[in-house]
Amino acid sequence: MDDSGAILCQISSLKDMLDHVNEEIEANIQSTREIESEIAKCSEIETSLAMKESELMKMKLVADFEINSLIQVSAVAKSSVELLEKESSCLRMKLQESNKRIADRRLKWLQFILSI
Repeated sequence: MDDSGAILCQISSLKDMLDHVNEEIEANIQSTREIESEIAKCSEIETSLAMKESELMKMKLVADFEINSLIQVSAVAKSSVELLEKESSCLRMKLQESNKRIADRRLKWLQFILSI
């Protein structure tokens, strides 16, 4: 009978150990579920950030394109202004020459008329 009591005591001890192991396994399973949930959340955040990064890169490329276009337009406008300034200067000189010729002719005409 001592043997059966010792066996029952050992069985009870082994059952307690098994229950403790099962509790640890359940705790590990719960911990694993929480970790998996956090991993899923991190994956969603990572995907969201990747999409935002993609949108920002697109905006940057569009802005770069616009800036390059504006630089080109500015260069064309600058050369156009320089050309117009040269043409305007030439036209002013021609106008001054024409006004001088007209004034000279008028003066000659008046001198001619007064000499008659």
